[in-house]
Amino acid sequence: MAMDVRAQACSYLRAGRVTVTAAAATEHDGQRRADVVRAHVDGHSSTYLVHLVDNTWSCTCRRPAECAHVAAVQLVTGHPSLARKPGKR
Repeated sequence: MAMDVRAQACSYLRAGRVTVTAAAATEHDGQRRADVVRAHVDGHSSTYLVHLVDNTWSCTCRRPAECAHVAAVQLVTGHPSLARKPGKR
């Protein structure tokens, strides 16, 4: 399943379908990473809203555990993601 999420998330990125509309970052272990994120992903059937608040990701598709929309935004914002190559998650 993780490779399906990875393939779909990378597809969204390649097609320019991910837009981060707001992000606030702080430093964690020497690296800056967003603590609050708002983004939208133009999916195949709808535009999905992705949020990170209080260290919890959500998406309007309501499948956060296997969500390619969240995975794509995580890649852009430097968070661990199912879309990262194995060994780099």
